[in-house]
Amino acid sequence: MKAQAAEQEAFNPYAAPRAAVADAVVPGVEAVFFPVSLGKLALMSLGTLGLYQVYWFYKNWKCVQQNSGDVSAPIRAVFYPLVSYPLFRRVRDRAAAAGVEGRLQAGLLALALFVLSMLWRLPDPWWLAGLAGFLPMLPVQSAVNEINARLAPQADPNARFSGGNIAGMIVGGLVLLLAVVGMLLPG
Repeated sequence: MKAQAAEQEAFNPYAAPRAAVADAVVPGVEAVFFPVSLGKLALMSLGTLGLYQVYWFYKNWKCVQQNSGDVSAPIRAVFYPLVSYPLFRRVRDRAAAAGVEGRLQAGLLALALFVLSMLWRLPDPWWLAGLAGFLPMLPVQSAVNEINARLAPQADPNARFSGGNIAGMIVGGLVLLLAVVGMLLPG
């Protein structure tokens, strides 16, 4: 009797299919915006002489592009001082929708980013103040990290430095060191 029941259970054309799905997508794993720790954002921005800021904007606009499809991430990344406000506003609005505490001052942060990004045009040694261009991005990234923590808790927080990150900071640090030494030498 048991053998007959096992045979019927083995083949039932009316039963729902039973199979393990190894590649099932877990909802909420994909980060809403580009995740990166605040420390990594600061060190990479300084260590790459601001090039990481272009990458940061590209990755965030790429996330926006995947969700809405109406933006060109590479163009917006290159011209980030001019188009930072729309991204900051999207982060602010998404934070409010996700119930993240605090109010992100998108306009003020975008203005500060624009002003700081133009300081590289100053004469020696004042152009070094332009390296602080990442500072207005920190509150935005803090909001992004909170949004991702609420809506995609299993997403990678991107806090570790890769070999490429370290190599970029070494090259950028050497260039910065040479620039500072060049400023200090009598000309």
